[in-house]
Amino acid sequence: MTDQEIFNGVAAKDNNTFTYLYSEYKNMIYSMVKKNSGNENDAYDIFQEGLVALWVNISSGKFILSDKVKLSSYLYTLCRNIWISRIRKAKPTQELQATDENALSEEMEVDTDKYDKVNTLMLNLKKLGQACQKLLRLFYYEKAGLKLIAEKMDITEKTAKNNKYRCMQNLRALYK
Repeated sequence: MTDQEIFNGVAAKDNNTFTYLYSEYKNMIYSMVKKNSGNENDAYDIFQEGLVALWVNISSGKFILSDKVKLSSYLYTLCRNIWISRIRKAKPTQELQATDENALSEEMEVDTDKYDKVNTLMLNLKKLGQACQKLLRLFYYEKAGLKLIAEKMDITEKTAKNNKYRCMQNLRALYK
């Protein structure tokens, strides 16, 4: 299934989609939990909670499907965060350390932070007007120059430059 099909299936609470998610990603989550001091029951619980969280986040609009983040990575991150939370509650005085055998890798932490930042940015970008969204998409994602943007948006190059500045200021204000 494609990410879009999974996204739509989860939003519609389609049993076939959840069966697919279970068959495709169960082992990945089980492995992560077991490597980090969990057992099979813990892994099952975490995966179930992750699927529920995925459904809630899709239904509420908190998770927006984009080309930048794979749905499987998002599900993994949800489950990982649920597991970390459970470990912290069970052992509040013991800190997770990157060198500890039961700790999660620093690389995963970076991926989680990156995802959170991208998701927050995408949510805030949708709050901007259509013109700002188009201008910023052309400039940052399509790497179009101001001259090409001006042509595509039927404005002058100077207006494109000024609008880009204003749109970025608005986006920064929303992001904070």
